[in-house]
Amino acid sequence: MKTDKLLSVISVIALAIGILASVIFACSFDLSFYEKEYAKGNTAESIGMDEEGLFDATEALLDYLNDKRDDIVVEADFNGDVREVFNERETLHMVDVRDLYRNAKKVTVLLLSIGAVILVYLHMKHRNLSVLRDLYRFGFKYGMTIIACAVLALGAMALYDFNSFWTKFHQIFFDNDLWLLNPNTSVMINMFPSFFFFDLVMKIIVVFLLIIAVISFILFIPIGRHS
Repeated sequence: MKTDKLLSVISVIALAIGILASVIFACSFDLSFYEKEYAKGNTAESIGMDEEGLFDATEALLDYLNDKRDDIVVEADFNGDVREVFNERETLHMVDVRDLYRNAKKVTVLLLSIGAVILVYLHMKHRNLSVLRDLYRFGFKYGMTIIACAVLALGAMALYDFNSFWTKFHQIFFDNDLWLLNPNTSVMINMFPSFFFFDLVMKIIVVFLLIIAVISFILFIPIGRHS
């Protein structure tokens, strides 16, 4: 039984990380979020682009990450001057970002699969619903304690000093300095200033915690005599 309890914790951790990654993907590709952030920062006007060009550039980036296009070559009107939006450094950085995204998707599928396989194994081994419920509750209690502490710690770091948090993120996941963009020459960094990523990180954390809260409610709600 101790082994099964450990497996239940592992399954919860794997599924939780998989769900968190899925939330990151969903929030990162939500065009309505970009629309709100652009309006908040008056982004188009601050860059000197028209609204249509700004959204064309945004969709080009997202489609590139999703392998729906082979490049991020897109033109826009900058105060009457029509030219390409992204420079060579930005283009090279997006190659790294797409590789990171592809690998993240593979890891997400792997983690969700591991979690699901363990749950199926436990379900096949323990036909008693009361025993299964106790196992799932145990795994959720301890697995989510670990994940929640990690997520809240990251959230606290981001709230305390987001620039340092964001720098550490890039230093961990990228092996070059292409992510260091010059705001005087880079459209991309002006499209996505620090407040954009701060709001994105906070939204991801809130959505993830809400999902976990719903799962917790469903799992721990009393059901008959077996709760």
